[in-house]
Amino acid sequence: MDVNQLLVYTISKMTIGPLVRFKLRLKSEGAWNIPEEGPALIVCNHRNPVLDPMSLALSIERPVNFIAASVAFKLPVISQLFWAWGVSPVDVFGGEKSRAGLESAVNMLKDGELVGVFPEGVHTIAKLHAVAKVRTFRTGFARIAFEAKVPVIPTCVIGSGERNLPRIPPALVKPFFDHPDFQQGVQWNYYKRARVRIGRPLDLSEYYKQEMTKEIISEISGKVRRIVMKLYNGEDLDRFLTGEKPFDIYYDRV
Repeated sequence: MDVNQLLVYTISKMTIGPLVRFKLRLKSEGAWNIPEEGPALIVCNHRNPVLDPMSLALSIERPVNFIAASVAFKLPVISQLFWAWGVSPVDVFGGEKSRAGLESAVNMLKDGELVGVFPEGVHTIAKLHAVAKVRTFRTGFARIAFEAKVPVIPTCVIGSGERNLPRIPPALVKPFFDHPDFQQGVQWNYYKRARVRIGRPLDLSEYYKQEMTKEIISEISGKVRRIVMKLYNGEDLDRFLTGEKPFDIYYDRV
């Protein structure tokens, strides 16, 4: 983010932040796992397009450069907020269309910044009632990490007391979200309380020594997703949150 965006980001945390903390009864664990300096890729689950990044931003002292689906930048108000906060767009359809967004994230990491991604993308928001609270991860984040050669920090936002907002009909959604997952309209939610768990940084250097292949990217993505699920469910926190037990993502099973 540029100087002006950083200023807006900081002022927002100071002004809106206390209200959001109060309304969400926001609690956080693992802030000590964020390095004081240097790059890292924060990988988080996704339930709400605004509350999730706000909860993370308020739980992490350093500025976080978030990546969001480019379709969100078509929405009134949200698009202005995202631009003001320095959020970078990435095409959710993948392939060459997403290349520019991924390269932007890689460049920010190479500049020593923190980058935050939500690899479930818009799919989990479009299908809130799916059984899995942490759905399949898209693999773009693993490619970002591989190209930038940075640690990955698995993180989760646990919302409780979820409430659904009124469903928005397809005719009103299509001009902004022309995406297969939104053909039946969209029903976003909000949560009354939130807890953020920030996991131990994952050292992927053994993977980085190899050639980047689809198999390796898929393996990294799958392991990170399972760790995010563990954090979400409060399992194996001595390995993935506090570090009381050692864990090596390359050699150990999740």
